[in-house]
Amino acid sequence: MVGVVITLARHPDPDDPDPWIGLLMVDAAAHRQGVGTQVAGLVEERFRAAGRTAVRLAVLDNNPEALAFWTALGFEVIGHRADLQLGRPCAVLRKVLRQE
Repeated sequence: MVGVVITLARHPDPDDPDPWIGLLMVDAAAHRQGVGTQVAGLVEERFRAAGRTAVRLAVLDNNPEALAFWTALGFEVIGHRADLQLGRPCAVLRKVLRQE
């Protein structure tokens, strides 16, 4: 196994209509080989096929590499808040899923 991805059909906040990528991890030995980009693309395709129009995720504020990865894939920071489990500061990102 090279990586794992966990998605959520919706966030626990009922005012948030978008599905979420809850976790995407790639084995360190496979970093910078396009695996994360490919997996993220497959997740987007799946949500798009299900009729979803956008996807969100959160990145810990102390993880600039992850923020750079997601913004390079077209995600935009739309806000900041603490994560629900441990209260750590995070950036919330969103990407509109254009129909292909």
